[in-house]
Amino acid sequence: MPDTWILVADHARARLFSLEHRAGRMGELESFANVEARTPGHERERAPPPRTHDRLGEGRHVIEPHTTARDKSAAQFAGTLESVLARGLDEQRYVDLVLIAPPRFLGILNASLRPRVREAVALKIAKNLVRRSVSTIRVQIPRRLALRGPLPQRAPA
Repeated sequence: MPDTWILVADHARARLFSLEHRAGRMGELESFANVEARTPGHERERAPPPRTHDRLGEGRHVIEPHTTARDKSAAQFAGTLESVLARGLDEQRYVDLVLIAPPRFLGILNASLRPRVREAVALKIAKNLVRRSVSTIRVQIPRRLALRGPLPQRAPA
């Protein structure tokens, strides 16, 4: 019987859990680390930022990037996590998905989800629980979600 998957993540680390329907048991399936998130920003971008000349005179100015290196790293990490979630959905390993992440990373993660994975999201929790115990994370999941059976399969049209 397909379970509920729970992804607990931040920009540097993620843990994927499976919550068995009916029994309510929760076990960790996999953990992920974003190595680039632990690298200081000045080491991530060794090239100096581009410069532009002033319209009048000899002045030069640095062109600031629109996206920081940290945000780029977080977006790439979210893409990696989305691939894992999409594969699990393709393999019918879960029917419901719970996303738990700090608000900023939750937005990045949500933006990276494909429509069919986004449809499987049953709950989003904007908290940073990635370093918390399994029991602390489990308390955040509503009982109605943990104990319900899988959704009925739709008849083909």
